[in-house]
Amino acid sequence: MEQNPQGDAGSAGGARKPEPAGDELPRPLEAPRVLHLDDDLVIVHKPAHLLVHRTDWAYHDRENLRDWLLGQGVARETGEQWQPVNRLDRPTSGLVVFARNREAHRLVHAQFAEHRIRKGYLAVVRGHLPDGSVAEKPLPTGHNDVPKVARTRFETIGTAEWPVAITRYPTSRFSLVRCLPETGRYHQIRLHLRHLRHPVIGDTAHGDKPHNRYLATEVGAPWMFLHAGELTLEHPGGGQVTYRSPVPAIWDAPLLAWGWKEHRDVFGPAPEGMS
Repeated sequence: MEQNPQGDAGSAGGARKPEPAGDELPRPLEAPRVLHLDDDLVIVHKPAHLLVHRTDWAYHDRENLRDWLLGQGVARETGEQWQPVNRLDRPTSGLVVFARNREAHRLVHAQFAEHRIRKGYLAVVRGHLPDGSVAEKPLPTGHNDVPKVARTRFETIGTAEWPVAITRYPTSRFSLVRCLPETGRYHQIRLHLRHLRHPVIGDTAHGDKPHNRYLATEVGAPWMFLHAGELTLEHPGGGQVTYRSPVPAIWDAPLLAWGWKEHRDVFGPAPEGMS
């Protein structure tokens, strides 16, 4: 994440275009899930197409993760803050950390700001990304346009080639990639993969339109293949903890088509009834 940790690995601040009306926005493709709850933190799985919390730039959104969480009746004590410590872009699924009090928020936010939290994402990208690739292109923070140091490591854990001519080539190649951001700039993973010429499938802002269109219309997968599956941090109560969010069940059919079904448990098995 980053100094104001938001976005797929970075901030959700900065200038934005007006959003479409609420009825035109994609709806979440699954329900959120509380993965962990204690006196300091709540760890929640955010589905793709769900905003983390209300913002001025997304005022048309009728749903958000924070309101859903409060509606579950788990926050009953007076004075609880229930503020997100990190944020994910609307199209990114995965782990969001909520703090139940100001001290917990301060302690965990500092870890994100100082890049002391280990993060793991899973992405499907265009082409065959060489294993061990590293992107070090400086990026804006989201709150100002001055690029700052940004670094992401990538581990390619699966490749596939389809006999389908999505573009001018007779076949189409894809890679399943574990993304390990060491900093947290706005859209860091997505921009770094575009910089490497291997954009995330389904990324409508930074991706490849023909591939996105093919996956949406021919495969029935109209979402971005980027999932925040793992966070390791120092718990406010003491000790290092790791939280994991399994890959969404909606990925199962595409992963099977690519021949990667055995990799769907990279962040742990899906809960019972999900796959």
